[in-house]
Amino acid sequence: MQLKANMKKSQNCINNRYNPGVFIIVLLFLHTTSMYGQGMTRSTGLGIRGGFWKINDQTMNIRVDATDNTSSINVEGTGASLTFFSRLYENWFMESSLGSVAKVQVVEKEQYEENVHVSVMIPLVFGVRYDLLTSRLESRIQPFVCAGTGTYWLVDTAVENDNIQNTNVSTQSDFDFGMYSGAGAHVILSSWFALNFISRYHFVDFSTTNPNSGFEFGFGFCFMWGKKREIFNVKMVKVIVEDIYPAYYRFYNMYPLAYVTIQNTAGYSIEVNLHSWIDGYTDGVRQSGFIEIPKGESKDIPVYLLFGPELLKTENREPAVIDLEIEARAGTTLRKSYSAQVVVHSKNAWNGEIDKLTVFVTPDDQAIHLLSRSMLKSDSVSVNRADRKFQEARLIFNTLGKRGIRYQSDPNIPFDRDDRVQFAPKTLSLGTGDCDDLVVLYASLLESIGISTAFIDVRDPEISQGHVYLIFDSSVVPEQGSIISSNEKRYLVRKNREGVSTLWIPVETTLIQAGFETAWKAAATQYMEEGVIRQGLDEGWVKIINVK
Repeated sequence: MQLKANMKKSQNCINNRYNPGVFIIVLLFLHTTSMYGQGMTRSTGLGIRGGFWKINDQTMNIRVDATDNTSSINVEGTGASLTFFSRLYENWFMESSLGSVAKVQVVEKEQYEENVHVSVMIPLVFGVRYDLLTSRLESRIQPFVCAGTGTYWLVDTAVENDNIQNTNVSTQSDFDFGMYSGAGAHVILSSWFALNFISRYHFVDFSTTNPNSGFEFGFGFCFMWGKKREIFNVKMVKVIVEDIYPAYYRFYNMYPLAYVTIQNTAGYSIEVNLHSWIDGYTDGVRQSGFIEIPKGESKDIPVYLLFGPELLKTENREPAVIDLEIEARAGTTLRKSYSAQVVVHSKNAWNGEIDKLTVFVTPDDQAIHLLSRSMLKSDSVSVNRADRKFQEARLIFNTLGKRGIRYQSDPNIPFDRDDRVQFAPKTLSLGTGDCDDLVVLYASLLESIGISTAFIDVRDPEISQGHVYLIFDSSVVPEQGSIISSNEKRYLVRKNREGVSTLWIPVETTLIQAGFETAWKAAATQYMEEGVIRQGLDEGWVKIINVK
């Protein structure tokens, strides 16, 4: 090799040495300041690393010397490697690397005499790596230890050129097996990119006395891809209530609408907090609170939503999305987002379940409260009468008939569509309603003055369409039943909310224009025929549902 003339003529010896430890310390400091997060997040990676090795029992440096007659360049123990790794399980990784490390010595004497000596070692090694920090600790520095085995191919070449015509070339090679062990660290800059630093000791020919055995100090970078490391998995999101009816919002606040099955995949217990909401429908985000899941176990976390009266403003049936954010903590905190599809129905929608019909009864509505009292005020009933509540209920029913409230039959609703129930103020304003609407109106008025009510749901197996009518508590005890009627078939004996047996009066609200007596008689007859004679109560197709 021909050196530059100015290097030949130099009178001083230039000795520049590069210490790899300085670079490692500086880079560690620069890239770890103000960092946060957790260890290796991806399962697979490919890295390039440069560094310094100890080869042929030489020092690890780069040196340039020049005197009057001799110039030399020595590059000792420098190299590079290509590394591949893939996660095996939790913090364990498989890794392999193909490297090349060289010693190059070039000496030039006089004008045409030049000696070149090149030693190259090519290690191909396979091993395992274990990351020392778990995701409990917040750090972007992930230290690790590693060990493995492989082959070490050594090629030694010497070129001597003593003049223009004479050149001698000699080559020797050796092939050895060996092993290595070491430690290092990754500095995670993003989920797909990291810097890495490593120190390994190579036992060439499985011996520390082999001249090629020694330390490797390397640094470089790697690109990562594949599945992120998880501390939990969401196995299933099961929606229990796919159809949300605004009138049932109080019910939804007490019972879960879905369940999320979460599996702990970490090697320790974690705590999980579930956030849930529906944009535009809920009154905020509801949390499950942190629930502990032991190592390796799964738990079903209930999904609750926070609904309020604002839901009753929903006019149309439309799809909606339950948004779920799962927050897991175990030293550090991880979050995942999921969603589930539901349908929000209109405020008047009813799914036909008789126990849910009671939610449409609104005795606290101001319009209903004022109307019931104005009805009683216009034709007051003595408070001393034993059958006062019976008389008040009759008065309210007859007054509704006089106000022009009338029955309008149910439309033919397809089996896959909801029934529609009007709230009491709406029925008053329209002046009409079907059987559902009228029992809701009458029950709302009676409940507003302290008269307990219940619905009788009839699902006659011989008739395709169901029917509902009402009974109310007269507060008259059975011993005084004669003050209401001498016919015992005109009332029911059942316990009231206080657990006392009283007489309950059935009323067919669809006969509101015919008057209380007609509606009472028709309902009593229907109850006797369907519930008792045909054993509808025993067989379950006639049910009594208390309005609460």
